Amino acid sequence: MIELKHLGKIYSSASGSVEALKDVNLTIADGEIFGIIGLSGAGKSTLVRCINLLERPTSGEVWVDGQNLTALSGKALLQVRRQIGMIFQSFNLLEQRSVLRNVCFPLEISGTPKAEAKKRAEELLKVVGLADKAASFPSQLSGGQKQRVAIARALINRPQIILADEPTGALDSKTSQEVMDLLRQVNDEGMTIVCVTHERDIAQRTDKIIYLRDGIIESITDTGR
Repeated sequence: MIELKHLGKIYSSASGSVEALKDVNLTIADGEIFGIIGLSGAGKSTLVRCINLLERPTSGEVWVDGQNLTALSGKALLQVRRQIGMIFQSFNLLEQRSVLRNVCFPLEISGTPKAEAKKRAEELLKVVGLADKAASFPSQLSGGQKQRVAIARALINRPQIILADEPTGALDSKTSQEVMDLLRQVNDEGMTIVCVTHERDIAQRTDKIIYLRDGIIESITDTGR
């Protein structure tokens, strides 16, 4: 379970302060898929990045499975983050690495033996339908294929939660639906997913939709899925 308690985030700059999140309270049950929508600048990406503390909140607490992440630092926080996969709009693939080595990367940096990491990566490339692209490089892939690689990489540590920040933002409509089908498949296997999107039709594929306006949760809608 994810619990956000009185979450606030303020960015400071030379021109002044911006309150990106204002007293956000939210509970996401295990196995749910949440869509977060809102206008540009509403605080959507900030909210999802606060869940795994890529952005550290200015105030409030983030609890995951009964553990207060905002009280953790160093190795303890890194350990928890391994259970939270992240998918970005820009894919964030390493251009000099093959598809297989991109997927392996999180296991490599955690010290997993190469043979074990390779086996797990090959399994996931089959899951996302890219087993035949293992030796290819990101520059040889379409946008949809790159996002599938990013999803496989996010799954490599067997996380309990996936955070997706505009995962279909750089894709056409058909490919967006295919990527959401894949995320829905992962969710059906019990994984909790929080997905930021600016597309209402994509949000409708989730269980619940959070509408964020000026850093405040304005509404939470159950889609009935």
